[in-house]
Amino acid sequence: MTAWTEGYVADIPYALGFYRETVPAHIAFAATCVGKHPGLSFRPKRVLELGFGMGLGFVINAAANPNTHFEGVDFNPLHVAHARGLIDEAELTNVSVREASFQDLAREADEGQHDLDLIVLHGILTWVSAEAHEAIVEITRKRLKPGGMLYVSYNCMPGWAPVLPLQRLMRENARRVSGRSDQQTASGIELVKALTSEGAAYFKTNTGLQQRIEKMEVLDKNYLAHEYLNANWFIFHFADVADMFSRAKLDFVGSATIGENVDGVSVPEGVRARIGAEADPIFKETLRDVASNKQFRRDLFARGSSTLTPAEHSVILGATHFVLAVPRSQVSFKITSLLGDLDANPEIYGAVADLLGEKTASFAEIASLPVFREGGTRSALQVIGLFVHSGQVLPAPGGDAAIHTLDPRSAQRLNRVIAEKMLQGRTYSFLAAPIAGSGVQAAATDLLMLAAVLNGQGESTETTSTYVIQAMQRLGINWVKEGKTITDPTERQIVVRADSETFLSEKLPFWRRLGVL
Repeated sequence: MTAWTEGYVADIPYALGFYRETVPAHIAFAATCVGKHPGLSFRPKRVLELGFGMGLGFVINAAANPNTHFEGVDFNPLHVAHARGLIDEAELTNVSVREASFQDLAREADEGQHDLDLIVLHGILTWVSAEAHEAIVEITRKRLKPGGMLYVSYNCMPGWAPVLPLQRLMRENARRVSGRSDQQTASGIELVKALTSEGAAYFKTNTGLQQRIEKMEVLDKNYLAHEYLNANWFIFHFADVADMFSRAKLDFVGSATIGENVDGVSVPEGVRARIGAEADPIFKETLRDVASNKQFRRDLFARGSSTLTPAEHSVILGATHFVLAVPRSQVSFKITSLLGDLDANPEIYGAVADLLGEKTASFAEIASLPVFREGGTRSALQVIGLFVHSGQVLPAPGGDAAIHTLDPRSAQRLNRVIAEKMLQGRTYSFLAAPIAGSGVQAAATDLLMLAAVLNGQGESTETTSTYVIQAMQRLGINWVKEGKTITDPTERQIVVRADSETFLSEKLPFWRRLGVL
């Protein structure tokens, strides 16, 4: 590795992904859920993402929020080139990206510059140097406005404690193996499997590692290289992160993982009274981390955080709008939490899903449903909060006026680019949904069918399935259904035709509602 990398894996790109917790509307709603004022995250004018990786999530956020300027910084030229390519092809005008280190940015920032409403760091805190940490604090101190918010996610204690020797083993092995970082990662996984089968006591004692090792075998090797091979690898205690950002005058707001703010669904029953009685917010989070053996945190900090009065809370929450992130027929009432899957009441959750299946609805409309006649606003907030937590519902940006004046063309141009990339053999797995100011998942099969529609071949099931099968043959890929690869031409024709019919009748109208196309 060359000096500019500072020990960071840079010979292969980071995995492509989109993270809904980085979306401004999600951040604003998460703050509101815990009774804090969302501040400038509610209608941000300027957002900075530090370390945007390949930039897919960053670009989707920009395309889905055309009234906000997004500034992105990453020190890997491959990442910047990829992001800039998407930006240029989609003709986005509300984005600026540059190749620079955090130290560069900190030096260039002026005292009192205060030009940012929101700063986003996804995962990067774990993998960069102590000098980069200091630069991040300086950037935040100089550039985040009073009332602005910071999103930061990172690997944390105590959940990662047993994995520390595994990461060091992988890194030491990589130093002795030639080839790219993904090849070194594959070598490390084989070593770990061999040591496990040979009876190494570390793996026998830490029985929970087996599940992690099995997962490593199927995860993207580029992601794993960044996770396990970086020379800088900080596993933080929450209190240390809170102290770090206190130097930029930031206060802790809550978790962007909304369910983790609700002790009833995130920590064992026996410790809830102790946590509930703790007045110090920093120590309360430490107790929560220990109670749930937390491995990953998504924290929100604010520069000038204020607690909402009941009247303020009612106004801001009541005006927040929500949309389904999946078609109504795909909504599940199993909500994944730190305590396992929760079986939600189908009558109550179904009523909310039915309303959102018909239209974008405000929280006030949701809370007025007959199923909330007894539980009231508090019950409605819990339901919609857990729906958002599950990723099946998305908070929409900026209230009713913003929804009705939104221009979806930037997002639609990007989505056309993504569909065309699929025809070239590149799969991005997410599309911009401007009505939600967010992104939605899209399987490779969905992207092929979207490409058919965008290229005038989506008039019928027949034309769509024919277009998709021809595209698959050009790309040399097979259809996969329920984990089974379909190779027989007759069976493939039947399966693709059936999936095309479902796409045209359910997903396509749903995506149109979200402004995807």
